Amino acid sequence: MEYAMMVAMGAVTEQTVVVTVVHDCQVLDIPESLLDDHDLTVDYIVTPTRVLTTNCTRPKPQGIIWSKVSREMMSTIPILRKLRDSERRAGRDVTLKTEEDPLRQRTATGSTRPAHNCQTPPITESLAEQKGVTTVYIGNIPPTMRVSELKSLLRERGASPGHLTWQGPQHRAFLDYSDGCQAQLALRSLEGLSVEGHAMRVELARMQRQRLNEHGDCGDKKRGDYARHGDAGQ
Repeated sequence: MEYAMMVAMGAVTEQTVVVTVVHDCQVLDIPESLLDDHDLTVDYIVTPTRVLTTNCTRPKPQGIIWSKVSREMMSTIPILRKLRDSERRAGRDVTLKTEEDPLRQRTATGSTRPAHNCQTPPITESLAEQKGVTTVYIGNIPPTMRVSELKSLLRERGASPGHLTWQGPQHRAFLDYSDGCQAQLALRSLEGLSVEGHAMRVELARMQRQRLNEHGDCGDKKRGDYARHGDAGQ
């Protein structure tokens, strides 16, 4: 987000060199499929023992992707409001991320009412129900953690979901798996999940628990089955 904001303000260009400083143990090779459009690639990686040139040709973000910006982010980062107004005047699409189901805001008479600020996003879970997938909730995510780091961690544990919904400002994420068995296997592999001593909360999303209980556990299905068929990283 910081880089995208600097692009929007004209502070950086495609020629700007991006350098990151990390520990040697943090340098990992990850497939490009784990990256989203808003993820920033770097030109150089500096560690205590070496300087690495990435030679990455993947385009850097060309600005703010407003469809990934929530209203909560707009309220906590004041400069976003100014940048959005500026881009709206320039004729760009500045539609924000949809967080509420508009049908829930309508009364029986067809009028609208203010949306409530729910802790569990209804759209993510209702879509999961429609698709027949099972959703796992990860909470208490460290504020410094990035979505690419979480995806890499999931892949290392053999728990990559079919789809990941990232809500970093709320310190949570939702992982969609194709069925209850894969979700249960993911829960087992993510048991005790922590980053630098920061324990994260991993459980079935609230609306999924009853549905999975009704259909039962996945029996004796082995974790290896999931590693072969469920590792569809983003």
